[in-house]
Amino acid sequence: MTMTPTESANSGLIEHLRQRGAQFEAGRVVHFGQPEGERAAVLAGVTLHVLTGVALVEVSGEDAQTFLQGQLSNDVDALSATRAQLSTYCTPQGRMLATLIAWRNADTFVLQLPAELAAAIAARLHKHVLRAKVRLVDATARYAVLGLGGHGAADVLLADCGSAPAQAMARLEFDWGSVLCVHSQLYQLVVAADAAAQHWDRLAKLARPAGAQWWDWRLIQAGLPTLSLATQDRFVPQMAGMDTLGAISFDKGCYPGQEIVARAHYRGQVKRRLFHLHAGAGDSAAGVELFEPSQTGAVGLVMNAAPAPAGGVDLLAVVQIDSAGRGGLRLGAPDGPALSLAGQH
Repeated sequence: MTMTPTESANSGLIEHLRQRGAQFEAGRVVHFGQPEGERAAVLAGVTLHVLTGVALVEVSGEDAQTFLQGQLSNDVDALSATRAQLSTYCTPQGRMLATLIAWRNADTFVLQLPAELAAAIAARLHKHVLRAKVRLVDATARYAVLGLGGHGAADVLLADCGSAPAQAMARLEFDWGSVLCVHSQLYQLVVAADAAAQHWDRLAKLARPAGAQWWDWRLIQAGLPTLSLATQDRFVPQMAGMDTLGAISFDKGCYPGQEIVARAHYRGQVKRRLFHLHAGAGDSAAGVELFEPSQTGAVGLVMNAAPAPAGGVDLLAVVQIDSAGRGGLRLGAPDGPALSLAGQH
């Protein structure tokens, strides 16, 4: 299966946003002409984002549910039209190849995952279909994915849609698409491509359009990590806090890596966990190493990074628990920018 790049798939919406001042770099919106105003709005208001970095894979067929139940870390049997779930896809050694969101539309399952991972993950899943009655289709071109976040985001949805999902991973369907509550005051809208421009303009009257980096920052604040090419095949799910996020079922049957993931859970052998960190200077990206000057070698790895609205950079990083507890972490090198601990996930 060939995955279509998200920007070309949503070319109509992309051009629509360019006409409204959107500035793009590497296929992502960085601002809408007033970056400082957007920065302030992230701290004090509701912001609207287009998420060009995600892909959607539809899985259908008579055996689709059984197939996915044997591939993903969460309990696919628990999915419903109103309930999505976080999940992971792992190697047989229990290392994550992807973090994803899954939901169900009637008899079709939808997997949302980073666009840079989608083609390889879809191909790997396809190899395991064998003789099962399962079909995998790239559905990215049929939808636009929008993000809405900040204090008051639920009120924006109430004004625009008439209702809003009340809990994390709760989902509502509409004739134009669906709304998913990702976290408190953090929502994702999956909009039919032919309605995306009109829907954007409606929401833009109620929320401040802003660059994709601010959506990344909101996910970091919520403690929601996203795997990337730079961090693929590096962590068991618990290292990234996927157990505390409800992305692992310990009561379901087998899936790739299940034995190792279960052993880490029941024997408590995970020595690295996900931490929320802040650097007052410098910048970062996924895959950058963290150091503790008193230790030899790296003690952590950045999963996600985004500029902080008040300055500096915020991170989600997998770090040795002992090193995080001692403090003194440095970004990128033993003498790199100092990191302060904002929380553990």
